[in-house]
Amino acid sequence: MAKNEPKEASKTKTILASTGPAWAELFAEGDADKILGRLRTELSGLLKKWSRRLQRYNVVFYYQPEFMTDDDTDDIYRALKRGPAGEKDVLMLLVSGGGQTQPAYQISKLCRDWTKNRFIVGVPRQAYAAATLLCLGADAVHMGPLGNLGPVDTMYSYTNGQRVSGMAHIHSLQTITRWVTESPASQAFWTEILSKDETFNYFDTGIYEREEEASVQWAERLLIAGKSDPDRAAKIAKYLTYEYKSHGFVIDRNEATDIFGAASVVRSSNELAFGEEAYDLIASVDKGLRAIEPDGNNIGYGGVKVVGTIDDIVLLPPPVTRSRKKSQDSELDEPPN
Repeated sequence: MAKNEPKEASKTKTILASTGPAWAELFAEGDADKILGRLRTELSGLLKKWSRRLQRYNVVFYYQPEFMTDDDTDDIYRALKRGPAGEKDVLMLLVSGGGQTQPAYQISKLCRDWTKNRFIVGVPRQAYAAATLLCLGADAVHMGPLGNLGPVDTMYSYTNGQRVSGMAHIHSLQTITRWVTESPASQAFWTEILSKDETFNYFDTGIYEREEEASVQWAERLLIAGKSDPDRAAKIAKYLTYEYKSHGFVIDRNEATDIFGAASVVRSSNELAFGEEAYDLIASVDKGLRAIEPDGNNIGYGGVKVVGTIDDIVLLPPPVTRSRKKSQDSELDEPPN
């Protein structure tokens, strides 16, 4: 263990240095009010710097290290309500590993309802699963070189923490059926296995299939809201749900262009340049907070999230604290997608 300590210390030092001396001092002090104040000030300065080039937009942020939940829907709604609906186009900076389907759908629809003409999403880094679903309601997605989308098939969580795609369950039964067809003598073997498996529920198969069909429906509706014709929407929705064999498959901007077309995936723009700068700032603070080692004189943090406007920045508690709270609040600790 001791052998790895210098390497970890070096990593922390690099993170702090990359955010500047003043930030390093704030991280060392660990004062939440000062960290929040500094981040708001710098993001405000960034918005001012880009104000002329982004003047037609109502800019909202969605930088969420955790899973997308209904709370995020409320935060985005409050942020949008600060300006009249239909007065400006909506630009969202989106960085998310995914989460629940329903809030992703609602957030996308909210942004569409609030925009004057065009809803644009900037994706400087990951926008996986439910975050990809959110993107489907946009007029265009502006993706950086490291921007990534992902499949939208539904995920299920087990008590042991393992997350599995609903498609995996369906494919398992299809595989067993094929094996029995190819080798009829194995039928008795599989009958015994399945009859003794107390966790196996035949009704789950139908549930998984319906959920995957629902994923297609969510995607189709958002694509149509984003001005796709029904045939194109159906084709893309099914492709994103069924085509990829791994839920973690990375869809970069080249592949995204193949799926959605060059008009829907923008590679260079003021919107994207702003998004890259905003991401660099927020991500640097996020990493700096995570690198803090509590020593009795300061507080540890689990990072930062910005969902809404610069007034909606939240410093997250350490992961252990978050897990304990989640287990107290709900039995559904992990989202389905």
